[in-house]
Amino acid sequence: MIRPSVRVAVVATTALLAGSADIAAATGFDLAHAVATAPPGATIRVPPGVYTGPVRLDRPLTLVGEGWPVLDGGGEGDVVDVTAPDVTVRGFVIRNTGDSLDRENAGVAVEKAPRCVVENNRFENVLFGVYMKESPHSVVRGNVIGAKALSLARRGDGIRLWRCDDSLVEGNVVRGGRDTVLWFCDRLVVRGNTFSQGRYGLHFMYSDDNLIEGNRLVGNSVGAFLMYSHRLTLRGNLLARNRGPSGFGLGLKDMDDVLAEGNRFVGNRVGVQLDDSPSSMDARGVFRNNVFAYNDIGVAWLPNVQRNVFTNNAFVDNLQQLAVLGKGEGQGNSFTDHGVGNYWSNYAGFDLDGDGAGDVPHVERSYFEDLLDRDPKLRLFLMSPAQLAIQIALRALPVVAPRVKAVDEAPRMTPVAPQTPVLAAASPRESAVAGLVLLCAAVAAVGGACAATSVVGGGAAHRGSDVGRRAQGKAPRERQDRGPCRTSDESAIKVQQLVKRYSGAPVVQGVSFAVAQGEAAALWGPNGAGKTTILRCLLNLTRFDGAVWLCGVDVRSGGRKARRLVGYVPQEAALHQDLNVGQTMALFGRLRGAAHEDVDCVLQEVELLGQRRKRVAALSGGMKRRLALAIALLGDPPVLLLDEPTANLDAEGRAAFLALLHRLVARGKTVLFTTHRLGDVQALASRVLELRQGRLVAERKPEELAQRLAPQLQLAVACEHLEKALAALRAHGVRATEQAGVIRVAALQGRAAEPLRLLFEAGVRVEDIAFLAQEGEGLRERER
Repeated sequence: MIRPSVRVAVVATTALLAGSADIAAATGFDLAHAVATAPPGATIRVPPGVYTGPVRLDRPLTLVGEGWPVLDGGGEGDVVDVTAPDVTVRGFVIRNTGDSLDRENAGVAVEKAPRCVVENNRFENVLFGVYMKESPHSVVRGNVIGAKALSLARRGDGIRLWRCDDSLVEGNVVRGGRDTVLWFCDRLVVRGNTFSQGRYGLHFMYSDDNLIEGNRLVGNSVGAFLMYSHRLTLRGNLLARNRGPSGFGLGLKDMDDVLAEGNRFVGNRVGVQLDDSPSSMDARGVFRNNVFAYNDIGVAWLPNVQRNVFTNNAFVDNLQQLAVLGKGEGQGNSFTDHGVGNYWSNYAGFDLDGDGAGDVPHVERSYFEDLLDRDPKLRLFLMSPAQLAIQIALRALPVVAPRVKAVDEAPRMTPVAPQTPVLAAASPRESAVAGLVLLCAAVAAVGGACAATSVVGGGAAHRGSDVGRRAQGKAPRERQDRGPCRTSDESAIKVQQLVKRYSGAPVVQGVSFAVAQGEAAALWGPNGAGKTTILRCLLNLTRFDGAVWLCGVDVRSGGRKARRLVGYVPQEAALHQDLNVGQTMALFGRLRGAAHEDVDCVLQEVELLGQRRKRVAALSGGMKRRLALAIALLGDPPVLLLDEPTANLDAEGRAAFLALLHRLVARGKTVLFTTHRLGDVQALASRVLELRQGRLVAERKPEELAQRLAPQLQLAVACEHLEKALAALRAHGVRATEQAGVIRVAALQGRAAEPLRLLFEAGVRVEDIAFLAQEGEGLRERER
C-alpha cells in the first residue's frame, strides 16, 4: 500500500528571496491543517518556514522537514506533542519551549506512544529536548540538542526516557543540558552519542540489560552515574575531563554485574568510583581493557566494596592510581584474573622471561595516599614539598604500615590500547588528547618490547616457551649433559702454588692440588684454614698469586669462558625473598643464557619442579639449598663448587641433599666442597685435602680421615689401679695411653664396650667414662 503524502510542490521565487519566515505564507502551506487532515500512516513533507507550535500528533504520522523548517513554541509549553504510536519527526529546527520544570516543557514530548522516532533534528533554547514516557521500542537518533541559558539547576534534561524498554538512543549531540536521564528502561542501546557541558552526562536508574557503547561523555560535572541496575555493559566509551565537585568519569551505586571494557577514563577527578557495587552477593563487576589515564584518582571505592575484577587495564600516570575512601581495609577486589594483570605506570618490577608479565607482584600502597583517603582535605598538599616530607619521614620511621589497596600478581609490562573505538566524533582537541594517551602507550610498548628482547637475549625462540609447555601439559625434556671437560691431564681443577694475602697476612700459602674429572674432593680443616678463600680464588672473585685452571682454562685470562665451566653454591645464598622459585630460576637462567627447557629440567633434577610457584621466603632450609644448587646447575657446568653444602640442615635434609650431590657425581660432575663434617666426607668425597693455617698438610682417603678422627674412650680409674688397667688393655691389643691420670683408648669399630669388659675381668673398677671426638689437633668431649 502506498502511503498518502501531503506536499506543497510549487514555491514562488519571490517567496524564496523574502526569507524562510515568508515561505510558508507564500506557499500557503498550513502545517496544522495538514496534520489535522492527514490519514493515519501518512507522510507530511514540510517546506522551509517558521511554524508555530504546539504541533500535536495524535495518530501515526511521519513528519519530514525539508530545508530545516522551524517549529517554534514561542516560549510556552511543549513544541511537539506525540500521543500516538508509530510517529516519526525528522529534519526540523525545534526551538523555544516554555521554562516550567513543573510541567516539564519539552521540544518533543512523547507519552504512551510506542515506536516513536525522533531523528535528525536541531533543538535550540529548549528546557527538555526529547522527553519520552511509557513509549517502548522508540528511537532518538542523530539530534543536536542545546539548552536554555539558565542556571544548571533550572535546566531540564537533554534526553529523558521513562519506561521506554527496547529503545535506541544513537548518534545524538547533547550539550549544556542538566542530565540525560534513562529511568526504568530495560534493554536500551545508547550508542555513539556525545554528552557534554552538563551535570550528569548519563544518569541511569532501575534499568537492566542495557548497552552503553561508543559514546563521548566530556566536560560534565559527572560523566555517567549509574544506579540500582543489573547487567549493564559499558563498552568503548570516552569519559574525559569530568571535573565537577564529584568529578566521576563513571560512578556506580548499587550496580550488579557491570561489564566495563575498552573504555578510556582520561583527566577526570575520579576515573571510576564504586559505591556498594556490586550489591548482591552473587554478582560481580568486571573491568577489562580500559585505560585510566591522567585522572586525580584512577579508581576509588568505599571500604565495603568487593567482588570486582580488574584485568588487562592500563593505569597511566594518575595522581593516585587507586583510592580506598574512608576507614577500613577495602580488600576483596581482584587485580589479576586467570593470570592476567594490569599495566601500572608506577610499577618498578621487571620481566626477565619476556612473557609480558612482571616477575614480581605490583603492590599499590602509599603513606601519603593513605592519609588522603582518610582525610580528603589533605589534598591541599598534593604534589607539594609537604607530601615528599611526609613520605620520607614515614619511610624512615614506619610507625604505621600503609594500607595495601591492591596486589596485582601478574602486572603487565606494556599497556594494551582499547580495541573498541569510540563511535561518536571527537573534537580535534579531544582526538589529540586520546591520541596522546595511545601514543604514550605505544611508545611504552615498544620500549618494553626492546627491554624484554635485550634481557631475554634469545628473542622469540625463548620467549614464553616455558608457559606454553606448562599450558599444554608437556613434561620437561630430558636434560642433555654437556659432558666432562677435556684437558690433556684429565684434570677438571688444577691449582699451582696458590697464594692469597689479606692486608699482607697470608691466608693461603703455596697450595697445589688437582681434582680429576668426575671426582668429588673435600677441602677439610678448621675455621680459618683457608677453605672458602680457595673457592673464591677458583671463581676469580679475588686477586691471588699462582695459577688456577678449570677444564684447562685459566680462570684469570679465560674470563667468561671459565665462568661458564663452573657452578657455585655458597653457604648462604642471597635470594630475593619476594620472588617465587620459577621467577628466581628465570632470573638466573637469563643471566646464564639457559633456555626455558633447561630451567624445567634442572628444577626436575633437584626435585623442585612442583614448587615453582612457591615464594622463596616460604621455602624450608633444605629447599633453599636445593634452589641454590639448581641455580648453580643452570647452563650445565662440568664443575661444581660448594661451600659447606649441608650447613644448618637437619639430619633428613642433609642426607637428601648429599644423595642428590652423589647422583650428580655419578653423572660425571666434578665436585669440590668445603666441610668440617666427617659424615659429608664419607658420603660424598673420594679424596680429602686437609688444610691447616692456609697450607695443604695432607691428602687422605675418607676412611683414613675417619680412622684418624675416630672418637677416643676416656676411662677414669683409681690411681693405684692405673698400671694394672693399662697392662690388661695392652695385653689384648688395645692401644691405651695415660694422660693426666686417666686412660685414653682408641675406640674399636663395632667393639666400643670391649675395654670395659677387659677391665671388669681384670678386677679394675671404672669410676667415670667419656667419649672424646677429635677436632684438628685437639680433643673435645663428645658425650658422657
